[in-house]
Amino acid sequence: MIKESPVNKEKAFNRIASATIKALKEQAEMGKVNAKTTETVYQAIEAAFNKEYMSLFEKLDDSKTALEFIAQGQDLDIKQATALAQQTLSKLAEK
Repeated sequence: MIKESPVNKEKAFNRIASATIKALKEQAEMGKVNAKTTETVYQAIEAAFNKEYMSLFEKLDDSKTALEFIAQGQDLDIKQATALAQQTLSKLAEK
């Protein structure tokens, strides 16, 4: 099983926190906090989470494609299969 590296997880949480802080700052600069401004902050948090989820879904799709390619018995020797696996793992480690 491939686990999200602590560094990637930390970066994801930092991006979400940054989006939250930005939304809070914008609302504070307006000088009022009410249901509407709270909803704006909530939407910023939700958008940041959705962006992170999309990244995870893209990585999942890439992994699935590579596994299907190998599983379908494509004419790959062990070196090619290993290279495909390593390439896919490298993509998972990005971002």
